[in-house]
Amino acid sequence: MNGDDRNDQFDDLFEPFELSDAPQDSTPAPPPPASPTPDQSASAPPSPASTIDVTGEHPVSQQHVTPSGQPEGSKSCPSCGASNPAYNHHCERCGSRLSTDPMPVAPAPASRSSAGGRALGVLAASVLVVAMIALVMNIFGGDGGGEVIEGSDTTSSSSTTLPVSAPVQLEPVTASASSEFSEQFSAEKLIDGDPETRWNDAGLRGVGAWLEFRFAEPVQLTEMVFQNVQDDESFKRNYKIQGYQIEVNDLNTTISGRLQNSNEPQRVAIASIDTINVRVLVTTTHLAEPVGELPPFTELALQDVLFFGYPKTE
Repeated sequence: MNGDDRNDQFDDLFEPFELSDAPQDSTPAPPPPASPTPDQSASAPPSPASTIDVTGEHPVSQQHVTPSGQPEGSKSCPSCGASNPAYNHHCERCGSRLSTDPMPVAPAPASRSSAGGRALGVLAASVLVVAMIALVMNIFGGDGGGEVIEGSDTTSSSSTTLPVSAPVQLEPVTASASSEFSEQFSAEKLIDGDPETRWNDAGLRGVGAWLEFRFAEPVQLTEMVFQNVQDDESFKRNYKIQGYQIEVNDLNTTISGRLQNSNEPQRVAIASIDTINVRVLVTTTHLAEPVGELPPFTELALQDVLFFGYPKTE
């Protein structure tokens, strides 16, 4: 019927708002005017559903609240327009947030330092404190001992005066040996400074042989020089010193080492400071060898022994 069609159209118009939860208005709004038809004038009065929603609410009057009519100290909901007290943060009607300002953002949590980082920080602080203390002590605690006076001699002296010049050759007064091949090849030939003479032992092949040198006054030795026979043929046909042990009267230790199988001068360092007697013990030897058809000798040979250092001064 025509009346039912109008009611259906009215319900369809307000159905999307879904205001079934809105509070009821005590005074229903008047229905919209309609032109009656001849059939309607004779029929029953229109149904109440044509003017009031099935829930008893009037959708249009509840959807819009005039801001000018709201009490002082209130604020309107931006979603539904309802009036709310000023202290409200959310609408009492629809639950929407009343403020349009951006939500506050919590500050980022402070970064947590690791145990290693804390330890490094403590160490750096400790080093800084120590450096500051040292700087203060250096500035305020100095006694002026580091001041250099122009023209003064700043070289410190020690209780023991060490030589600063080059070592000089020292001459023993005597030389003796465990054995001598003959007077022509005696131990004294080792200190005569003549390259044409040499010492030979008495055919013992050198092992266990010893040489002893004595100085007239105590000396400070820095090195000894061993010179094998320089003539190539005699060098090869004689035994040569290989292993040795050197003893000086002012040292409690033995100086041990090995010489090369060479007829070049060979130096041995000595660190004595008050020497008057030097003893050399032969522990091993380099073997003699034939030269062409000439057989090797059975004697140990040595051409010269030289000493270098400083004379002992009072």
